[in-house]
Amino acid sequence: MKENGNQSSPQGVFSVRAVALSLAILGSLFLAGCGSKETPPPSPPSVTVAAPEMREVTVYKTFPSTLQGVSEVEIRARATGYLEKTNFDEGSFVNKGDLLFIIEQAPYKLAVESAQADLERAEAGRELAETRKQRFELALQTNSVSEVEVDIAAAELAQAIASVNQAKAHLNNAKLDLSYTTVHAPISGRISLANVSDENLVGYSEPTIITSIVDDSTIEAYFEIPEREAIKFLRQRSDQKINEHVSGLEVKLELADRSIYGTIGHIDFMDNKVDSMTRTIRARAIFDNAKYELTSGLFATVQVPVAPDQRNPTETKAIVVPAEVVLRDIGGRYVWVVDEQNIVHRRSVDVGETIIKPASGVGKAAVRQTIILDGLNASEKIIVSGLQRARDGAPVTPNAQ
Repeated sequence: MKENGNQSSPQGVFSVRAVALSLAILGSLFLAGCGSKETPPPSPPSVTVAAPEMREVTVYKTFPSTLQGVSEVEIRARATGYLEKTNFDEGSFVNKGDLLFIIEQAPYKLAVESAQADLERAEAGRELAETRKQRFELALQTNSVSEVEVDIAAAELAQAIASVNQAKAHLNNAKLDLSYTTVHAPISGRISLANVSDENLVGYSEPTIITSIVDDSTIEAYFEIPEREAIKFLRQRSDQKINEHVSGLEVKLELADRSIYGTIGHIDFMDNKVDSMTRTIRARAIFDNAKYELTSGLFATVQVPVAPDQRNPTETKAIVVPAEVVLRDIGGRYVWVVDEQNIVHRRSVDVGETIIKPASGVGKAAVRQTIILDGLNASEKIIVSGLQRARDGAPVTPNAQ
C-alpha cells in the first residue's frame, strides 16, 4: 500500500523548523541591533573648590624659657651670734624695710658703749691738748717758753684730734655691727622659708643665708634665640639698633598647661653677640604680674611675632589655605588648581608656617591654615574637597564651597 502524498517526511519537518528558528534568531538580533544606543561617557568627578584667602597673619616663633622675678635677693646674716627672733610668716609678702630677724645684740651693744667711752676720752684729751697749746702760745709772747715747746704742744693737739677721729670711726663701726643684728627686707616681695630656726648660731664662719625674697611683681623670661632665627630678627631691624627695634615688640607667654597668659609682654633686651658655644643669642621679655598669677621658676614658652614671609619682613598679609589641601610627594609640596576650563593642574608651592585661625562663631572649630609663600595667587581656585578624585590634566565638575 502506498503512502499518502500529502504527508511530510520527518527530514522535511526538521528542516522547516531549523529554518524558522534561524530566522527567529536573526530577527531578534536585528531588532536588538536596531534598538541599541551608544553608552554615554561618565561625567567628570565632582570636587569642591575655593579661592585662597589673603588676610592679615601673625606668625609666632616659640622659645622655651624659665621665668624669674625682676629681683631676687638672698638674705644673709652679717652679724655673728644666736638668732633671737624670726619676725615674719614664711611665704608671706613683705615690704621693703620690714624687720625680719633679730640676732643676739648684747655683745654689740657693749661694743658700742665701749667705743662711745673711748670717744669721750679722746675728746677730753683733745680739749686738754688744745688748752695747753693756747697757753704755750701766750707764754711764748713773754718768752716764758721756747718755740720748740709751742711746736710740741701743737703736735700733741694734732695727735689728740686724730685720736678723736679714730674713736669716732670705732664708734661708727660698732654701731654698724650692731645694726647688722636687725635684719630688714631690702626689697618688697614674697619671702621664702627661714633656713635657720631661732636660738641657732649664724654668721660664725661666713655670712649665713637665712632666707630669700623674690619680687615677682614683674616677671622676666630669658630665652635663647638660635642663630638662624636671630638672623631673621636682625633682618627686621632695618637701620635701627637691635635693642631699639625689639624694645616694645609685643610677645605672648604660653604656660606649661598650654594656656596663654592674659597679659601681653614685650622684649626689652637682646644681647650684643651670639654665644660661640651654643650658637644662640640671649633675649629677655618682661610681663606685668600685678595679680601674681606667675611665679619665679615656672617653665613657659615665649611666643615672638615675626613676618609671615621673612623675605619681606614689612609685609603682614599672606595667602593662606586649609592645611589639609597642601599635599606632598617626591616632587615637593603642591595643591590642585582648577582652571577656567575646569581642568585640574598640579601646582607646586612654597609654604611657610602652619597657623591656627580662631573659630568664627559659636559651635565652630578653629581651622589649621598653611601660609603659601610662592606658587599661588589669591584669585585662583583650588580643590578643598574631593582631593582623591583629582588627576593632573583631567576635567572635574567644580562646586563652590
